[in-house]
Parts: sequence; C-alpha cells; structure tokens
Amino acid sequence: MEKVIIIGAGGHGRVVIDAALSNSQLEIIGFLDDGEVEVILGIVKLGKILDIEKFKKYKFHIAIGNNNFRERLSNEIGVESLITIVHSTAYISRDSEIGRGCYIGAGSIINSKSKLGNNVIVNTGSIIEHDCVLEDCSHLSYRVLLGSGTIIKETVYIEMGEIIKREEIIERV
Repeated sequence: MEKVIIIGAGGHGRVVIDAALSNSQLEIIGFLDDGEVEVILGIVKLGKILDIEKFKKYKFHIAIGNNNFRERLSNEIGVESLITIVHSTAYISRDSEIGRGCYIGAGSIINSKSKLGNNVIVNTGSIIEHDCVLEDCSHLSYRVLLGSGTIIKETVYIEMGEIIKREEIIERV
C-alpha cells in the first residue's frame, strides 16, 4: 500500500481526497494546506505547505488547480516523489501513458494511445479521445471533450464544458 500526503485542501483538494479514498492501494497519511481546514473526510491536516520537508519519506499528490503553482511545487518536491490518483470510476485505455502526479477524476475516459505528462488534471467526466497529448501541468476542467489527436501544451487550462476539435494544438496565449 502506497502512503501519500495530499497537498491542498481547497475544492480540488477535497475532490482528490475523496477519489483517493476510493482507491484501496493508497493510504492517505494526511494533507498539507495553508488554510484553516483541519479535517476532510476524516483525513487530518499535518501542517502548512512549507512543511513538505518534514515528510520527505512519503509520496505526495499536489491537489492544487493552479497550473503554475502546481508546476513550481512539483519542481521543488521532485517528480519521482509524486503519485497519480485515479478515481475508481475512471477508464484509462491499456495503451495510454499516464505521467506522475496526475489526477484522473470520476467518470473520465482516456482512450487508446493518449499520453498525459506529469501533474496533469483530468477533472470529472472529461473525455480524452485516442492519440491525444496533454503536456506537463495542463488541466482539463470538468466535462471537457478532446477530439482525437489533440495536443494540449504545458500549463494550459481548458475551461469546463469546452469541446476541442480533432487535431487542434492548444497553446498558452
């Protein structure tokens, strides 16, 4: 069983903790956050985000929606210390590749030969069709549909409900 500490206790952090609890291969040790929340679904706050150094023997999942902040924390922690969390109702094709530190939300679908970099967020009900690429620290809000062959560049955020047509390349503006 993999022991993990969640970083972040905002809305996305609560969703990630709930998803992690649906995975029998994970043991959540607690969470780190700079806010006032002390307990989420029975999981207790261990300290502030700056306290990461005290917990280096554990794996981490950065449950923060802000792509640039997530990228910065990932660089600080080191990608080898990150763990991907997949909700039990998500579907991931056997021939897709998922990087470290990703979150795959409830009801999401990742189809054949798609590739996710590190620290990618695929929120609730999003569909990634075949042969898509989501680069590091990109973020799909809920119910996003990516047509086949789409490329989402590093740190790009796609808003909820958006439909991206086939073979588009979406870059930061």
